[in-house]
Amino acid sequence: MTSPGPLVEVEGLTFRYRRASEPAIRDLSLTVAAGEILLVAGPSGCGKSTLIRAINGLIPHAYPGELSGRVLVAGQEVAKQPLRATSLTVGTVLQDPARQIVGATVESELAFGPENHGMAREEIRDRIREVARRVRIEHLLGRDTAELSGGERQLLAVAGILMLRPRLFVVDEPLANLDPATAARLLATLRELADEGEAVVIVEHRVEEALELRPDRVLMLEDGAVSSYGDLDGFLRVADPAVVKLPFESVLAQARREPPVGPDPAPERAAAEAESTTPEPTEPAPPRLEYRDVVAGYADRQILNGVTASLGRAETVAILGPNGSGKTTLFKVAMGLIRPTDGVVVVDGDPTTERTVASLAAVFGYVFQSPSQMLFARTVREELLYGPRNLGFDEAGFDGLVADVLERVGLSDEENILERAPQTLSFGQQKRLAIAIALGLRPKTLILDEPSAGQDHRNATRFMAAVRTIGGLENLFFVTHDVDLALTHADRILLFRDGRIVADGPPGLVVEDEHRWIECNLRPTSLMRANAAAGVSGPFLEAQALARRIVAGEASPRRLDPSVKSAAD
Repeated sequence: MTSPGPLVEVEGLTFRYRRASEPAIRDLSLTVAAGEILLVAGPSGCGKSTLIRAINGLIPHAYPGELSGRVLVAGQEVAKQPLRATSLTVGTVLQDPARQIVGATVESELAFGPENHGMAREEIRDRIREVARRVRIEHLLGRDTAELSGGERQLLAVAGILMLRPRLFVVDEPLANLDPATAARLLATLRELADEGEAVVIVEHRVEEALELRPDRVLMLEDGAVSSYGDLDGFLRVADPAVVKLPFESVLAQARREPPVGPDPAPERAAAEAESTTPEPTEPAPPRLEYRDVVAGYADRQILNGVTASLGRAETVAILGPNGSGKTTLFKVAMGLIRPTDGVVVVDGDPTTERTVASLAAVFGYVFQSPSQMLFARTVREELLYGPRNLGFDEAGFDGLVADVLERVGLSDEENILERAPQTLSFGQQKRLAIAIALGLRPKTLILDEPSAGQDHRNATRFMAAVRTIGGLENLFFVTHDVDLALTHADRILLFRDGRIVADGPPGLVVEDEHRWIECNLRPTSLMRANAAAGVSGPFLEAQALARRIVAGEASPRRLDPSVKSAAD
């Protein structure tokens, strides 16, 4: 029997985690009716994930603390019923799919929830076929979950929730690991669910793409409190484009209403990049990383199909392409975590077959897509010092090293951060901690897998600009599905498809072939269109910098073609 009134009611919710001095969320009230979509946005650490935990019952059942107010789902107070009962109504997709998937195979993962609720085997089989078709993961059936890419795991986590047919879908950054085309298909599935009468609460930093959901309302949180709550048009007028990634048209409209004050960030970024203390080589040196007809994969499944590329010592290189196309595998091969079945990988002139994983770790600071794969110590301080201690760094410099890396990743102001248990941090904070761990090893090259996952727009762009100023860091290679991050911060882009490099060059050159771009599951963004229309030469400008130029008359607004629609239109 359907309960009357809203499906979700949050009334005066305030929650403070145990050992925290301040509430993570304060006096929050909202409702979500059946058939509605609520988009939740805001900077990292503002309380978005806390809200989700309160709705799905993890607060207070799994996260103890001080709770006031109440959350009702389908008329039942979540705090007063067991998690099992709530899970029949609420389906949750976590930020990090690695922490959600428990089955060894795709089929066993899909069957896990229904089996625990006592569903008949034949019905489970029928649902697996139905859900695999709906989420478009038929090609993953029969695969081991350990062999899936991060994006494929994300889709599997969504499919696992669909197996239970909940009335409310709560999804925490579902787009973080998905290529733009796959993200659009997932958003279409969520929209269909809402149109069929289910409710959706989605937390997302990739707001421009999330707008395809056509949310009924948008909740903007800041420091645990409501910054704005209302319809989409109102949100676009007041949202800070430095914090959330908005369509360029909205950024430009804001700049025209309220011309920004202060210096243009584009020259500031260029100046910051020029501060890099990495010395120029006095004589030609071999490339940092070379691939010569490399073939590699997992078990009997080939992923890399004859990759040849040379990555230099003073480059920032972004790797883009579809989920499962070999982007992560490319760097796991370089680190010696996967051995190629054919071809040669060369680091600083030496084949990796002649080097140990430990020696490669002295060259590359590698940050996994899932930060939980890197975290095991009791405290943040112990995590940061584990590597330096094992590599024989001078202990007299440990305090300075810890302070430096925490500052660079934006964690230095977090309350009692050094004594916090890493597993109690939010996904975004864990991601930044993982990057800090890599920086603490003072590598020559930093390799980041999805650096913007779990990060708000401000944190992601600040870090990408600041990383170029790190003394001794010669280059940065990163895998991403954030197209704008790649276009505005990379000197060079490699496009992957089916385990092969299909394009290699400066961002402006790579995006010229739009057909090839789309074939790689990428989509033209509003910022990409605006940079091209404004005639920007050199590296693409970030949205606020480009809007400043247009408002100031440095780029002609008449060159922006309003008939050209972005992915969010």
